[in-house]
Amino acid sequence: MKSTSLSTKLITFFLFLAVAAYFGVEGYRYLVKPETTTLVYAYHTEETISVNGYVVRDETAIDSSESLIELRRTEGERVANGKPVATVYHSEDALEAAQELEALESQLEQLRCAQSAANDTEASLRLDADVESGILAVHTALSRDNYAALDNLSATLKTTVLKREFAYSGANHLGERIAALEGQIAAVSASIGGAAQTITAPFAGTYSAVVDGYESVLTPESIQSLTPAGLDRLAPKNTAGNAGKLIRGTVWYYVAAVSQASAQSLRVGQQLTLRAASGTDLDLPMSVSAIGSPEDGRVLVTLTSNRYLAYVTLLRSQSAELIVRSYDGLRIPKNALRVNENGQSGVYCRVGLTYYFKPVDVIYQSEDYCLVRPGAINAKTEREAALYTLRSNDEVVTSAGEIYNGKVAE
Repeated sequence: MKSTSLSTKLITFFLFLAVAAYFGVEGYRYLVKPETTTLVYAYHTEETISVNGYVVRDETAIDSSESLIELRRTEGERVANGKPVATVYHSEDALEAAQELEALESQLEQLRCAQSAANDTEASLRLDADVESGILAVHTALSRDNYAALDNLSATLKTTVLKREFAYSGANHLGERIAALEGQIAAVSASIGGAAQTITAPFAGTYSAVVDGYESVLTPESIQSLTPAGLDRLAPKNTAGNAGKLIRGTVWYYVAAVSQASAQSLRVGQQLTLRAASGTDLDLPMSVSAIGSPEDGRVLVTLTSNRYLAYVTLLRSQSAELIVRSYDGLRIPKNALRVNENGQSGVYCRVGLTYYFKPVDVIYQSEDYCLVRPGAINAKTEREAALYTLRSNDEVVTSAGEIYNGKVAE
C-alpha cells in the first residue's frame, strides 16, 4: 500500500517537472528569442477620394402642358429623331380607350403567335425557353431592387405565358377569335379619333422620364466656368409640365469640389473609377477632363465618360468615391519586411522547421501592412524556385531574434 502511494507521488512529481520545463523553455523563447509568425493572404486595396458632386448631361426637357400623358419609352431607352416618346389625351374617355386598345392589341399578338406555334413544335419549345428566361429576369430584377425594369419584365413574362397557353390549347377557332379582335380594335381606334396627340423626339437621344430642373442649370458649357463656390450655390429651376427629357449624345460628366491636397493626386487625362453611393451598383470608368484653379482650399474637378449613360439617367446630386488607384497583392505585416545582406527586400518564411528568405517587390505600403508580389529568383531548379517564391498561406516571420536563410527552428 505504501509502495503504491510512493510510486504515484513520484510519477506526479516527474509530470510536474516535465510540464514546468516545457513552459520554462517556451517562456524563455518568447522573452529572450521571440519568433512569431503570421499567414500571408491575397488582398485588394484602393486609394479613394470621397466627394459630393453632380452628374451633368446635355439634355433637353420635352415640354407638354397636358395633364393626361402616357409615356411610350422606358428609362434609358434610345429614341430616333421623330419617333414617338409620349401620347397626350384630351379626355379621360380617350385615355381609357387607349388603355383598352393596348390590351386588345396585346391579345391579338398572343393569338397570332399561338396560331403560328400551334402546329410548330420548335416554336412551342421556344416559348417554353422564353418563359423560363422571363422568370429568371424577373427574379434577378427583384433581387437587385431594380423596380424600374420590373414592370416591363413582368408584362413581357405575362404575355409569353399567355402565348404558351394558347399554343398548347390548340388552334381551334383561333381564326374567328382573331377576326373578332381585329373588329374590336378598329372600333376602339375610331372612338379615340382626334382626342389623342403623339409627342415625338426633337432629335435622336436617350430618354429619361424625370425632369429635375437642373437641365438648363448644369450643362456641358456651364461647368467649364463653374467654381467650387458656384457649385455650392446651384439650385434647380422650376419645371412646368413635361413629357420627360432627351439626352443628346453619349457623353456625360461628373463635377465635384475636392480639397487641394486630394487634387494633388489627380491630373488631366487620368483614368479612374467613380463608385456612386446609390442609384447604381456599377463601378463607372471615367477620365479627368478638367481641374480648376484653387479657391479657399478647394478645387473643382470634372470627370467625363462615354459609357453607361443609360444607367445614370436618374443620377444628379450624388455622393461617391473616386477610386484613384487600386492594388492587388499578397498582404504582409509591415514589420515582416526585411532587407538581406545583398540589399534585396524580402520576408523570412517558416517552411517546416527551416526559415527561408523569399524576395518580394513592394506594391503598396500603409501604416501597418504592405502589399507585395514575389520577387525575382535566381533558381537552378523548379523545386528551388517554388521553395523561394512567396505564396498565399505562407507562414511569414513577423518578429524573431537572430534569423538567416536556412536557419533551423529551435
